[in-house]
Formats: sequence, C-alpha cells, structure tokens
Amino acid sequence: MSSLPTLRAIALIAPRLDAGPALRAIQACAERLAPAGYYLAAGPWHDAQMLPQLAALRPAAALVIGPLDEPAVRECVAALEIPVVETWSASAHPLDSAIVIDNEEAGRAAARHLSEKRHALVACISADNPWERARRAGFISAAASLGLELVADIVQPEVQQMNDGRMAFLRLLATNTIFDAVFCTSDLLAAAAVSEAHNRDLHVPQDLAVLGFTDDGSAAQWAQGLTTLGVDAAGLGARAAQLLLDRLQGELGASQWETLDVVFQARLST
Repeated sequence: MSSLPTLRAIALIAPRLDAGPALRAIQACAERLAPAGYYLAAGPWHDAQMLPQLAALRPAAALVIGPLDEPAVRECVAALEIPVVETWSASAHPLDSAIVIDNEEAGRAAARHLSEKRHALVACISADNPWERARRAGFISAAASLGLELVADIVQPEVQQMNDGRMAFLRLLATNTIFDAVFCTSDLLAAAAVSEAHNRDLHVPQDLAVLGFTDDGSAAQWAQGLTTLGVDAAGLGARAAQLLLDRLQGELGASQWETLDVVFQARLST
C-alpha cells in the first residue's frame, strides 16, 4: 500500500477571508501549489498571540493578502527566513516579493472616466482597508487635477455585506450635497449605492452615475450593468503561486515585484 505524499505548509496570512476576490485568488493559488507538494495553511496568524503557533508550524513560505505591515507579524515572519509573497497591496518595504494591483491608478482612471462623461460634482465611497484607501487617494488627487469638485468623501469602517454599503450610501445622502456621480471603491459598495438610489427614485445613470471596482464578478449581472475597473483575481492567485514555487525552488531570488494591469469595463451605470 503506497503512502500519501507529504505536503508542506505555506502560511496564508490574511486579516479576513470573506472578500470575493481574495477567495478566488486563494483558490487559484492553492490549486497551483498542491501538485508541487504544498498546501495553504490558513489561521489567524495576524494575531500576535498566534505567532508562536505560526513559528511552530515551520511553513515553507508565506502568502500574504494585503501588506505585511503589522510589526509583530512582520518580525515573526522575517525570523522564519522563508520566501514571502505579498499580494493586492504591499508594504512600503516588502519583506521579500509582491504581486500587486496599482490601486492608485485605478482611482485615477475612475476620475478620468467621470471627467470624460462630463460629471462635475463627484463623491467617493470607500472602505477602510489598504487597497481601497489607495483607490480613494488616487481618485481624490486625479479629481482635483481634472477640475472635478469632490463634494463628499465617505469612508465606511466595515464593509462586509450589502447592508454596510447601504449605510455608506445613506451617509452620503445625509451630507445634503448635490452630486452627479459617485466612485465606489468596491462592487459591493457600488451595488448598494445603485440599490439605495433606486429605493429613492433616483435613476442610474440619468440622475446619478455609479462607478465601482469589480471584485466579485457581479458587475455585469446587474440589469443596468455596473461600470467597473478590475483585475483577474484568479490570475493573480495563480501568478502568486508560481512566484512562491520559483522562490522555493531557487529559480528566483528575493525582491521580485509585479504590478498587474487594471482593466476598465464600461457599462450602463455611467
């Protein structure tokens, strides 16, 4: 009777695993790693109290969703002396390598699109995480340079479900400002904005243009179709897996950096 092959762990370090794009990237990464003899070991490794268990796991490498900025976690992972790939957004000084999205450019592209559509009074709704903060910053800076007036800037602390997005849009309406377009830094926020706009007899895009960032594949399924920017999450996961394997096999050294292009999808919401 043949024994099963021994798989080595690759630590999956992520603050939260419920985001659609992160899950698709993780799935694609895991599928690419398994034939090579590795598996992703998920755990609350971002919690400082769990760091001794992470060290005891002795992972072969680490896949990080988001920047590796937490000092205690960064110190622990550095001490392991293993290949590390940060994804989506990277710390200012990555510990090893990174595959990222140019989130600031995504925000700038959103502002350019709204300017081309001749929207002058714009608002921004974002969540408080590193990649959405970068999209927000890019949008705000580009809007100013293009002569757009940013009439409201809503940052929602927690956005995990549709109701959180609705609360963010209600906060925007509560500012009592006049706006003709809103950039939402995720599709969840954009879908909630469209839903709440319709509840208040606002027509998209006639009364209000809505632009999002595609992260769950639902944008094209809305009746009006959400205009979005986005990235291939599964492709990102597969490329992260290949980079991890290349690092583990010694085919590439540290300090690898790759920025994925953001793709624009114009639909009916703008």
